[in-house]
Amino acid sequence: MKEDSYLHSGHWINWFKSIQFMKQINEEGFANQYDWQLPTVEQLTTLYEKDKTNSKVLGKGMNIHIDPIFAKEGSASLWSIEENGNYNAFGVVFNTGKRFNSSKKSTFRKAVRAVRYLN
Repeated sequence: MKEDSYLHSGHWINWFKSIQFMKQINEEGFANQYDWQLPTVEQLTTLYEKDKTNSKVLGKGMNIHIDPIFAKEGSASLWSIEENGNYNAFGVVFNTGKRFNSSKKSTFRKAVRAVRYLN
């Protein structure tokens, strides 16, 4: 998906809303597809490219290191499907490529990028 959920809706979302976002785009048949899913941390880290800069966020102080083929000025922190207990979930920060662990209720500059499993 070229746009993350922030660019798609204009809102930062928590982990629970990211699940709802996937259900919504599957019900709508986004891009005529119905099998969109939240990515794993491993899938997200494959999108991180240290030598490429897509855009900058946070007052131009944080580079988003993802291929410029993706839409610019999206979120630098993307949720994954992976949970860490009942209250936290993991994601990836795209200025460092590192995994983050955050409260599932946190919306602070977080979004999700839908993926599909290709056969």
